[in-house]
Amino acid sequence: MRRLAPVCLALAAALLGCSSGSGSGEGGAPAGAANTPTTSGSSTAERLVTYTNRLPMAHYSYTVAENTVIESAQQVLTRRCLKTYGIAYEPPEQAPDTPRPADRRYGLSSASEAARFGYHPNRDAAQLPEGPRLSKEDLTVFYGKRGLPGGNGEKLTYKGKEVPDDGCFGQSVSKLSKEYDDPAGAAVASRIANESYQDSLSDPAVREGFQKWSRCMRSSGFRYSSPMDPLNTAAFQGDEISAKEKRTATADVRCKEETGLLTIWFTAETDIQKADIKKSSEALEELRTAHQEKAEAARRIVAEG
Repeated sequence: MRRLAPVCLALAAALLGCSSGSGSGEGGAPAGAANTPTTSGSSTAERLVTYTNRLPMAHYSYTVAENTVIESAQQVLTRRCLKTYGIAYEPPEQAPDTPRPADRRYGLSSASEAARFGYHPNRDAAQLPEGPRLSKEDLTVFYGKRGLPGGNGEKLTYKGKEVPDDGCFGQSVSKLSKEYDDPAGAAVASRIANESYQDSLSDPAVREGFQKWSRCMRSSGFRYSSPMDPLNTAAFQGDEISAKEKRTATADVRCKEETGLLTIWFTAETDIQKADIKKSSEALEELRTAHQEKAEAARRIVAEG
């Protein structure tokens, strides 16, 4: 099976909500399933440690393989739909060496990214996948009314044939979602993943870790009470990445490493999630089953071509 560029992640996540991946921001998207952090490959010599995808809640998120096949199925359905309008479409393939940013659930965790980008996103990994190679007129069939100025109530047509309001792509995403998605279970998973992060901030071991991190930062000339503070510094949020931002970010990661804060924080949130999962195990197992059924349906669509 070809690995197609994740147009779904760039488009439908904002439009319709396609196959859910596990996020890695500081706010807590559903994620990870082991008790210890692991490393993933990197284009640099550094091995990027992952936390989000190793928390217990990751068991109730789509796996990478499931996300891949669902995105591919959405593209197959889109191609079929466009064909009924006489439009030939081949989804762009994803570049095999697309860099992956370091996990930022607990703030910065990569020394190399801190040195290059400060608190800004990894610009090597921030590039959007290539969009559909279609004419402006054909893109209207691909996207439907989305993105059109005003979004008037008139029906779209293409060469006399009515176009779905969400376009062929939106219709294809909805086709799988309506039959297999479990909104109630997804809401439970999202709540747990977000609340576990917030609750971890009050964990005694994490609070003590923050204090040690703060003292370490102060020894380098930076005064912050917690690792979230520099992330919210206005001076570090502009387009430019200053030398001061890079120095601060580098000290931030070094102090996390010296105090063991990332491991402490991960362990605390793991325990919180395990307790929360026990309280909602039935809803979460139903969500996991829905994910598996959706992925299996996607495999059948891809196999049919």
